[in-house]
Amino acid sequence: MAQIDYDVTDHVAKIVINNPEKKNSITLEMYKQLDEAYADVVSNGDVRVLVIAGAGDGAFSTGANISGYVADGVLGEDAGKQRQPLPKPWRIYKPVIAAIEGYCVGGGFALAVACDLRVASTTSTFGQAGLKRGVVNGQQTSTRLTRLIGMANALDLLLLSKWIDGTEAYRIGLAQRLTEPGGALAEAMEMARTIASFSPDAVQGTKRLCYDNHDLPWDQALDWELEVSERSFRTADSLEGFTAFAEKREPVFGQAPALHSLGFEEFWPNDNIPEWRT
Repeated sequence: MAQIDYDVTDHVAKIVINNPEKKNSITLEMYKQLDEAYADVVSNGDVRVLVIAGAGDGAFSTGANISGYVADGVLGEDAGKQRQPLPKPWRIYKPVIAAIEGYCVGGGFALAVACDLRVASTTSTFGQAGLKRGVVNGQQTSTRLTRLIGMANALDLLLLSKWIDGTEAYRIGLAQRLTEPGGALAEAMEMARTIASFSPDAVQGTKRLCYDNHDLPWDQALDWELEVSERSFRTADSLEGFTAFAEKREPVFGQAPALHSLGFEEFWPNDNIPEWRT
């Protein structure tokens, strides 16, 4: 049965898109399951990192099943039914890593681009085909891709509807790790375990700085980062981290969560705070 498999082990959540017979395309029921999994990642204090993968080695995901779009009435100027976009993890302030084997195209490509980091095997395939179908390459893909790999590289992929392999994705910075076939999930899980070993407050604070600083003037962003960094030295995790270093032992982080004390909401003019899912 096509479904979303979800589990949490040692602070790492894992979502597996399990529909390999259909290249891990996502059904309407799976949409709901994805949303439920994302909601647990946000609310579950035991989760520090999320890894998303596709079942088998044939595809990460090809997105929605578009074969029914014409019959279902989602196309054309008289269409009455709204297309349902694939749920994405972009509002989650915990790190999200995509482990990509095989096809990562269409909505699957949009999902991967919405993640924070991507691990690709050499035989994976990335691409969008919106222009071939007569629609704008949307789903936030154009905006995100431009910020990830630069304007020219993004236009090269999108305007030509070009598909590239994992090696090329790694070369242009779309993928942050490149593995041999079959190795993407193991590499992504190793990255996730490393991140999960750090202070969850410091990790989430770092992600928020990287994303939210895009919307602030340069001087304000620098001042804000200095303030947040200084406040992080007042948390229980900072005391534990430096104490463990002095005592030559591994730190045990996350015993007294204090993300709220870093003061992210205080540095936005006109109460224009970024709308994170929380």
